[in-house]
Amino acid sequence: MKGKAGALLLIALLAACAQVREITGGDKDEKGPLLKSAEPPNYSTRFTGDRIVLHFDERVQVERVRERLLISPPLDEIPTVRVVRANDVEIQLHAPLRANTTYTFSMGEVVKDLTEGNFAAGMDYVLSTGDALDSLQIAGMVTHAFKGEAQKDVLVMLYPANDTADFKQSRPTYATRTNAEGHFLLQHLREGSYRVRALRDQNANYRYDLPNEEIAFVERTVEAKLIDSSYKQIELRLFQETSPVQSVREAIVEADGAWRIVFSRPAERIVLRDLDRTGGSLAWEPEWSTTRDTVLLWPSDTTALGDGRYMIETEEGTLDTLRYRAIKKMPFYTGLVAHMQEEAAGLVVHIEAQRPIASFDPARFVLEQDSTTVPFLLERDTVDRRHLVLRPELAPGANATLMILPKAVRDIYSGSNDTLKVGIGRAAEQRTGTLRVTLEMPDAHAGTLLIQLLDGQGHVVREAPANTANTVKWERLTPGNHTLRMIEDASGNGRWDTGNWSTGLQPEMVWHHREVLNVRAAWDLGITWKVVRP
Repeated sequence: MKGKAGALLLIALLAACAQVREITGGDKDEKGPLLKSAEPPNYSTRFTGDRIVLHFDERVQVERVRERLLISPPLDEIPTVRVVRANDVEIQLHAPLRANTTYTFSMGEVVKDLTEGNFAAGMDYVLSTGDALDSLQIAGMVTHAFKGEAQKDVLVMLYPANDTADFKQSRPTYATRTNAEGHFLLQHLREGSYRVRALRDQNANYRYDLPNEEIAFVERTVEAKLIDSSYKQIELRLFQETSPVQSVREAIVEADGAWRIVFSRPAERIVLRDLDRTGGSLAWEPEWSTTRDTVLLWPSDTTALGDGRYMIETEEGTLDTLRYRAIKKMPFYTGLVAHMQEEAAGLVVHIEAQRPIASFDPARFVLEQDSTTVPFLLERDTVDRRHLVLRPELAPGANATLMILPKAVRDIYSGSNDTLKVGIGRAAEQRTGTLRVTLEMPDAHAGTLLIQLLDGQGHVVREAPANTANTVKWERLTPGNHTLRMIEDASGNGRWDTGNWSTGLQPEMVWHHREVLNVRAAWDLGITWKVVRP
């Protein structure tokens, strides 16, 4: 009996040993190369050579040197950077460094390991041509001027306070990049006052010289100092300037016949002149974007549009002569989309057509609740010719079905809609929430203030004018996460305006409430928002 048990145990052990298993190499390497030593050593002084060698703890490679290597202060000529002896990186300088100057070579996004491609994140090499290393600092954050979002990989540059050349022409004294959270730290600085500029550098030349580059600046000079807990960070708001010259940046014919014209700057009016048409009449109905730098032009007659040449004019004069080139044939049916918006006065259903609406038949709009007809009011939007507004007589908590029958809507090209069926409904009182916002604004402000409530997708769901010590109350809100935004319309033109470098004009202020507001059903949420100017 013992012999049989021993035999079974031996068979089990042999079977286990015979199982085929995948050989693994352990956990994946997610660490970047580490700097072991350097020639000369990191943080050296009295440097007079033209060659630096960095020794890493593993095999490395370098890439995108011209784009990603950041040397502060910048050199007039980019050094040659190459891998030698597998684990080492050589930096060959092509001109002597300045006397009594501390240099920082930011290599973290240039050097990476050979196997997994992990970068040497945060790796800086520092040396001085003088007797000591400079040790002062300037720190801050870069955010988008309108969205308020942190901006990464933005160059932040310092210029001497007495430097009269702007950063369109001169190179900075010091430079660094923002991290993923938008923060920057300029260190190893010489004592003194500096002008601070930020640049989304599109051509890696440390100069603001392209129209699509984004910039930020502060008017005052900033002192370099040792940073402690009382240090107040610099806040830079990144923006793209309005082009100084008006031009047509893009002209595309949409599938539904509209000609989309994109300008380099906002325009107040547009005129199209057909240079080849000899008879008949052709009119263009404009549909402007809120920023007025884009316009959809709807032609009154689509016949032979492609045969003409159209001269485009704005209040700034003639801009260009273009041809109307339709890529796709216009569909017969005009699509309809319906979306609901809960307001204090009741439910509003917005009906959007793909093309401007010439006419609509209310009799072909059917709203029913359990086979019972529900009354409603249907009217045009007072501004947008592609929108209809339907206001149903529904009690809180009630649901209904909206049926839009074929040919209920006819567009300006005689196209009509197909059937659209959507369910709509009002939330019950106990299923909606209320938000009260008390504003504290100790600082003076210019122009008009507008406070907006945004949903989780960033869409504006409510807005109201805001005044000092004003409380805004919104009722019947859909439960969920919301955020707050306030815009200062200093110019009074009804839209947010960007800044201007040459005149020193900052972009109009936009404040974002830092906390997400969770609106809950049957809750009355009250908050106090203290708005502070940076």
